[in-house]
Amino acid sequence: VKSLRLVIAALLLLAAAPVEAAQQEEVSATFEAYQAALQATDGEKAAGIVTQGSRDLYRHYANQALTLDHAALNRVHIADRLTIMLLRHSLERERLMQMSGGEIIAYAVEQGWISKEGTAGIRLGNYQVAGEMATGTLLRTDGSETDFTVEFLKEDGDWHLNLKQMLEFARIGIEYAVQQAGMSEDEFILTLLEYSTGRRPDPGIWNPPS
Repeated sequence: VKSLRLVIAALLLLAAAPVEAAQQEEVSATFEAYQAALQATDGEKAAGIVTQGSRDLYRHYANQALTLDHAALNRVHIADRLTIMLLRHSLERERLMQMSGGEIIAYAVEQGWISKEGTAGIRLGNYQVAGEMATGTLLRTDGSETDFTVEFLKEDGDWHLNLKQMLEFARIGIEYAVQQAGMSEDEFILTLLEYSTGRRPDPGIWNPPS
């Protein structure tokens, strides 16, 4: 009986292996499609590849752009604050109120706020699938694994990239950039707003739009 159980277990593992490999390939293809969308500056395509939670996050950024004053903004991480301020500086209040999270992501891609240069160099490996969640490990240039992973979720039958976890990389990068620039966080944000849009921010930029 014990031998029979071992045989059955082995057969189940063999049967599951091709399925898991196929799912890993699907997850990998999702990330490659996202990279390709950024390279093509195809905001609509990129917005369709990310999770609903990612789209909700960008809608939340828009809500913060519409409502937060200077003191409240300073309680938000500078990387998230920069996105909030870019939205406030770039879009009229009425339009920002009406845009969906997906439309905001598409706009951010088209404006270059979601960097295709930074994402282009990212390589993932060691994909792991567990039900409707999957991860890919960030690889170094020599192919060795780092401690960072990127998350994917299966929604409506397809794999989608979770931008929330990708933003952790951006936060680390922005913190380093601020440190290297030798500026205050406010100065850094104002400088990037002007650089990104070609327009100097109005002194009232720290106040919610009226």
